[in-house]
Amino acid sequence: MRTMKITLALLAIVVLTVSGVQSNDIVNDQPTIEKTSTNIDLLAHGKAEIKVPTRG
Repeated sequence: MRTMKITLALLAIVVLTVSGVQSNDIVNDQPTIEKTSTNIDLLAHGKAEIKVPTRG
């Protein structure tokens, strides 16, 4: 029984190792996405309106 457990464990390791191996060919199935830059100001308020509170 112990030998069978060790054999099954080694077989599982071999199967997982072989299934993780990939070929050297790079296959790109993803469509290309063109990225465009947008100039959006993400501030909720203008910088002129910012006032630092005084300390007294």
